[in-house]
Amino acid sequence: MLKKMIDINLKFRAVGQGAFYTGIFRHQNGNQFSFVYDCGSYSSRRYIDHEISNFVSESDGKKIDVLFISHFHADHVNKIGELLRSAGGAEFAILPYLTPEELLLAYIDVRKSGSDPDTLSFIQNPTGFLLERNVNEIIYIHPSDENGSNENNNPNINDPDPERLLSENFNFKISNKLQPNTKMDEGNPKVSHYYDLGIFSIVDFWEFKFFNKRRDVATLNNFISDTRSHLGIHDFNFNEIADFITTNPATFDSNFNTIYSKNFGYGQLINDTSLVVYHGSLVNFDHYVSWIHEWWPYRIIGENGTLLTGDIKFDQDCLDQITNKWINVKYFENISIFQVPHHGANHYIESPIVNHYKNVDFWVINYGLGNTHKHPRQEIVDIIELHKVKGEILGNTQVNAFSYGYFYTGKL
Repeated sequence: MLKKMIDINLKFRAVGQGAFYTGIFRHQNGNQFSFVYDCGSYSSRRYIDHEISNFVSESDGKKIDVLFISHFHADHVNKIGELLRSAGGAEFAILPYLTPEELLLAYIDVRKSGSDPDTLSFIQNPTGFLLERNVNEIIYIHPSDENGSNENNNPNINDPDPERLLSENFNFKISNKLQPNTKMDEGNPKVSHYYDLGIFSIVDFWEFKFFNKRRDVATLNNFISDTRSHLGIHDFNFNEIADFITTNPATFDSNFNTIYSKNFGYGQLINDTSLVVYHGSLVNFDHYVSWIHEWWPYRIIGENGTLLTGDIKFDQDCLDQITNKWINVKYFENISIFQVPHHGANHYIESPIVNHYKNVDFWVINYGLGNTHKHPRQEIVDIIELHKVKGEILGNTQVNAFSYGYFYTGKL
């Protein structure tokens, strides 16, 4: 009989039009590690409230180890505050760094959709929001293109020691081998900045690899110029513009609709700040037994990597950027679970991308039943069906979660 040394539980939770993904690792000695990628939804709050309660119970009420935030749209972050309150906070929060101009765009974009004060407060001051909710350390990720170098993108990691995983003294120790962004210093020891180079990992066991897309600076500058012009504000100050929007809602609504109609690219800018996260095993996968949700009791997952994409526009340019940064082919060949970006919206994934990921067993689309955006679009479903090498499309809705995982057994 196989002995479970480490039990790995991964889940796309049933929250509808949004995203809430969790991972819980348990060693037989009782030690535990948990992480979250996004927590928000536009669907009825009862679904995500129920899933937050489930997650806290499943993780034994322990503090989250790592909270990943893909980007600053409400359907991905509007329950972050509730999650942190229920879980008692987080050791790390890892999220994309947005410039003041990008934060303003996110604020206006979310404000336009009528979001709640908690979400707007997070966008206006993400550092303060997270620290006030018991996050011990905040890591902001920048595109390495800012630095003009991909050096140290594959730092040396000592060969994993499987024997350490079998030890009763094993603990889930974090190793941060990301490349620091020395240009940024907020003067707060709890806040640090890194490029999307290097690796963030659990020593000898599991790794997390990040990608943050190169910014479209010209479109962003056009947005700021249009905002100043239409609101009659000459100097850029995020807080002053946010206050103006709050106290002049009618002016804001009419003027911002005009701004958006001039350039539909504005709406995509925040989606493209999404922090893409790969995670998978560092140790030999021959030592794992995989399992799938009870719908497929006899299915075996071919690989053990997952790609979480947020709302990024995954076109050829995006793929080129990722392949330039993620030099090791394992970050493509090892992916078995692929989160289809932006709820299956049109134009957010292209056929060459689908064909590039040849070992995917499940293409997961997060969407809400009855959503007004008509996600997922049939065009996207067709692209995946026609161009995938293998795998099934799976809908993750308010009534359909998707659970999968692995047991680390030592040598079989």
